[in-house]
Amino acid sequence: MGMRIRAASRAALATMCAMGALLAAGCKEAQDIREELGWSKQPDAPPPAPVVSLEDRWVPADAAVADASQATWATRWWQWTGRFDGQPPYADRDGSRCAQHQDGPVWFLAGTDGTFDAVRTCAIPADRHVFVPLIAWAVADAGSGSAAPCTQKQQRAANFVEHVFTGLVLLDGRPVGQYQRMRVAGGECFTATTGEAAVATDGYWLMLKPLPAGQHTLAIAAGYREGPRQSLQNFQYTLEVQGVDAPDADAVAQEDGEGGFDDAADLADEVEAVE
Repeated sequence: MGMRIRAASRAALATMCAMGALLAAGCKEAQDIREELGWSKQPDAPPPAPVVSLEDRWVPADAAVADASQATWATRWWQWTGRFDGQPPYADRDGSRCAQHQDGPVWFLAGTDGTFDAVRTCAIPADRHVFVPLIAWAVADAGSGSAAPCTQKQQRAANFVEHVFTGLVLLDGRPVGQYQRMRVAGGECFTATTGEAAVATDGYWLMLKPLPAGQHTLAIAAGYREGPRQSLQNFQYTLEVQGVDAPDADAVAQEDGEGGFDDAADLADEVEAVE
């Protein structure tokens, strides 16, 4: 009896093994078919979208524009601000003064005085470079309140700039260069406003090549901190570049999503968070 049970068990086991072999073979065949059809493979995750920079849109700080260095353009920018009779363009909140006193191949845009966030609109003629400070200083004394030689004013201006710890430029939602490469130290001291003392300037400046005709958004943020002293720039321009020849107007369009003032504001929030 026991032998018959063992024989039956061996027969059943052999049958199960045979069925298992067939099942395994069938499973492998089915697996091969699924792989051929692509059913059994999980789709590969798409690669992250590259960060597309518009670095080719800006002119490096050491390059001249219209036969003048960017240090010269910085001097002219400060002299431009001195022509507004007590209402400087960096106090403008909406861009209503952006077209005043403009001439030549470079169009000046203003930052702010650091006390507010500006949202401005400005119409610009075609074929103009655009020059705007990320953050910059004009120093009229050496900190003692008394007259000082130009070299001491230059040193003080340079000290301010060395405490700039962050900066961001977005053109149509895309980054433009690295702010560290946009530093422009002024040359000789100059008079920005008639009757005022000569000043030295230093800072980070953006020189953009002429933009294609159409609408563009330029957002800028920068932060300075030295002990208890601090300053924050956070402003946006909607630029209406005039002209009918706009074959490249979409070259810097927002193809990769929205960006602009909110991105600059996010940086501002980050700056405040690390105070």
